[in-house]
Amino acid sequence: MEIINRRVFLRERPNGMPGTANFDVEDQTIDALPDDHVVVKVDTLSIDAFIGTTLNEGSFHASTPVGGTITALGVGEVVASNFDGLKPGDWVHGPLLAQTHTLMPGAAFQKIEPGPNIPPSTYLGVLGLTTGLTAWAGLIPVGEVNADDTVVVSGAAGAVGTVAVQLAKARGARVIGIAGGPEKCRFLTEDLSLDGAIDYKNEDIDARVKQLAPDGVTLFFDNVGGEILDIMLDNLAMGGRVVLCGAISQYQNMDDVRGPKLYLRIAERNASMRGFTVDRYAEHFAEATEELSRLLTEGKMNLPEHIVNGIDNFPDALITLFTGGHTGKMLVKP
Repeated sequence: MEIINRRVFLRERPNGMPGTANFDVEDQTIDALPDDHVVVKVDTLSIDAFIGTTLNEGSFHASTPVGGTITALGVGEVVASNFDGLKPGDWVHGPLLAQTHTLMPGAAFQKIEPGPNIPPSTYLGVLGLTTGLTAWAGLIPVGEVNADDTVVVSGAAGAVGTVAVQLAKARGARVIGIAGGPEKCRFLTEDLSLDGAIDYKNEDIDARVKQLAPDGVTLFFDNVGGEILDIMLDNLAMGGRVVLCGAISQYQNMDDVRGPKLYLRIAERNASMRGFTVDRYAEHFAEATEELSRLLTEGKMNLPEHIVNGIDNFPDALITLFTGGHTGKMLVKP
């Protein structure tokens, strides 16, 4: 057996925002298949905000060593197997990393069943751990969204945000999205039928929140952190809830992460703030998958895909994610 794998590795740790100089690409040969291992040909890779944190030392999400292949979840087809649970032709989801072929223990992967109405990339998007399941866990068991809520979601045109706003709408809530630029805001109000959208790049966020939610925000689903979190704390209704899903505005300087200045609003308004990681809610995954699949089948879930072709362009796709140059789910097809 001889398979050429092309991988993206960490050349040097970034100082702030990662750039293409922090990465490099090389070919390797896979010429042996150890016991209980498989080789997976990568079909699609998920570009997620957590990848940025792995570029730094001491990351919560297992720091990538210099010279190590960049972390990424993906879907692909088994092309060689020495593992009883998988055979060539099976499709899997798991930590494929930023490369064209993955040699790894078969136990690392979950077998999936793509179909005519559920392409493989769905398992990275609406049914994906870092996207659909994350949005579901944050909104439902953590945020306890209900039909009486006025919900605001930051990063609402990103992958998690796009699923979150639609889930909140499906549960009967009034939903407002925060996104960057008029095109993304049009997507939220026209394509997703949100009750309002705020363009953080061109509008006064505080004034717009007060206009769209004059009685206050009862549930804020935060993907961004920073200044936007402070503004939303100042606009919480009595008894409001904040769900901390992510803080993409802070990921470029993990040694100096800044918390909210207005955290006392939580006490003043008898509010609450809860953080979570999706892996702590595994017991809910079957329920989440059932609801998300139903919304997909009913045409009530729309997650656009922003696809970048070529494994060499993985770093560019990651940088685009952090600069907000996409709508929906960012993916790389090697």
